[in-house]
Amino acid sequence: MRVRQIVASMTFLAVACGCAATPTPTPGMAPAEPPVAEPVATARTEIRLEVGESAPLEDAGFQVTFDAVEGDSRCAKGETCVWEGSATVRLSVTGAAGRRSFALQTSRRAGPDVASYGDWAIRIVALEPVPIQGREAAPSAYVVTLRVERGAGDPATLP
Repeated sequence: MRVRQIVASMTFLAVACGCAATPTPTPGMAPAEPPVAEPVATARTEIRLEVGESAPLEDAGFQVTFDAVEGDSRCAKGETCVWEGSATVRLSVTGAAGRRSFALQTSRRAGPDVASYGDWAIRIVALEPVPIQGREAAPSAYVVTLRVERGAGDPATLP
């Protein structure tokens, strides 16, 4: 009799776990929402986002989305370059002040690498992958690392 109880309990658990699985999309279903990272934010935090991914920053009261890389002229591994080059990263921020879009550069020489939203500054820290001579990265392969910090005044003065 005890064996039947154990088997019945295990069967119940297996069925319950199977019900929690993510459904497989079928034709005609609405597309899934874009991935959203776990909410983060302190006075200063770094986040990594893949193209199309968003990160809600609860303390800051807004959400940052990595929209695309619009151009990448960074010096590739294996090449000799006169200058470092730059990539243009498109971000959008949505919060109480509305939606704003920013085009930031990976090199300060090419343009701004930081933008402000309210009293917060959003700065590019890194963009991956690093270009390799003779290879072009797929648009979806990029991952950006951003530093988001509460700023006072001009965000260009932040370290």
